[in-house]
Amino acid sequence: MYHSKHKNGLVFIDRGMGELEFRGEGSISCEDTEIWGSHEKWKENFTKLTVYDGITEINEGVLEQFPNVKTMNLPKSLTNIERTDTLKTLLHTNDVLIHAAYGSYGDNFAQESGLRFLPENIELGWHRDEEHDESTKLVLRFHKDGTMDILIDIFTAGISAGSSGGASLDRPMPEEYYQGCTLEEFAGMFPARYYEQIMNNSEV
Repeated sequence: MYHSKHKNGLVFIDRGMGELEFRGEGSISCEDTEIWGSHEKWKENFTKLTVYDGITEINEGVLEQFPNVKTMNLPKSLTNIERTDTLKTLLHTNDVLIHAAYGSYGDNFAQESGLRFLPENIELGWHRDEEHDESTKLVLRFHKDGTMDILIDIFTAGISAGSSGGASLDRPMPEEYYQGCTLEEFAGMFPARYYEQIMNNSEV
C-alpha cells in the first residue's frame, strides 16, 4: 500500500498481476501521486488501474504517469477526467479498455474518446427462500468478446455451525432474448419473483 505525500486519505494498493487500486475521496491531482517509500518508476509496473467510489475527478497529468495501462475500471462517483493530448495518445496507443457502469461518466468517456468499453455487471434481483434458508442473486454479466450471460449465485446456510454452501451457475441468455426488446419483455424472460425488481432497476 502506497500513501500519497500530498493528499490525506489517498492510497494506492498494489493487488499484484499488474493491478493498482486508487482509494480516496474527491479529486486527484498530479502531485497527489507522489508517494512515500517507493522507487521513481513504480508506476510503470501497472497495466490495470481500478479507481474506487469516492474519487470524483482525475486531473491533468495523473493517468499520463502510467505508460503501460491497458484497462481502467472507473466508478460511478467519477465526474471528470482531464484529457490532454498526451493522455489521448497513450489511451489509443495502448488500446485501453474502459470498464464502467452503463450511463456513467466512464461510459461517456469511452464513447467520446473512441475507446473500447466493457459494461459492469448488473444485479437483476435477489430472492430469499426462508423455508430453505437460501438466497439467490441473479446477475447479468458482460464479457470482453461482446457476449452476455446470466450468473445465478446461490447461498445456503450449512448443516453445521460455521459451515456454508451454495453454488454459482452460469446460464446463457434466455432463448427469447433479442437486441432491442422492451424492458417488460426482458423482465418477462425471468421467474416472476424477479419481475418487479428488473422493472424498477434503473441500470437495466
